[in-house]
Amino acid sequence: MMAGAMGRQVRSLVVAAVALCCFAGCDEGVLCHSGRLVPAEGWRSRDTLVFDVDTLRDNAVCRFEIGLRVTVDYPYKSIWLGVERDFSPPAVLRRDTVECLLVDSTLRMDGGIHLYQCVVPLPSMQLQRGQAGQIRVVHLMSRESLPGVHDVGIRVARCD
Repeated sequence: MMAGAMGRQVRSLVVAAVALCCFAGCDEGVLCHSGRLVPAEGWRSRDTLVFDVDTLRDNAVCRFEIGLRVTVDYPYKSIWLGVERDFSPPAVLRRDTVECLLVDSTLRMDGGIHLYQCVVPLPSMQLQRGQAGQIRVVHLMSRESLPGVHDVGIRVARCD
């Protein structure tokens, strides 16, 4: 019984390490990599997390990633997010709905002090020199306040 629990903990650590490496990756070409803590009392449906992206120096095709971490207090296996990417001038607005799967059929969220992480890519965008922007993230779950969400982050990097 103890070996099974230990195996799940080791598997959880390996999955978290791989996800962290994917999220952090190489910093060459990274335009923005930022995170926001969610209040300990829960992420309310009307709370928007805002990330600023500095002015681009050159034209670039950019890839975007959204990541989040939850504790064992999070009551679901996934979370739906609304992501709005707003850049100007010229004005470019992109809205996406994404699902972050936090566990699969082989991994359970159980006991101990763990953070479970999910990283989801968003569609790439062509951005122009001089554009700056904001990325806004909300949760789209039916529950008013989500317990157990620890933090949400974004990463923007050049594809070229």
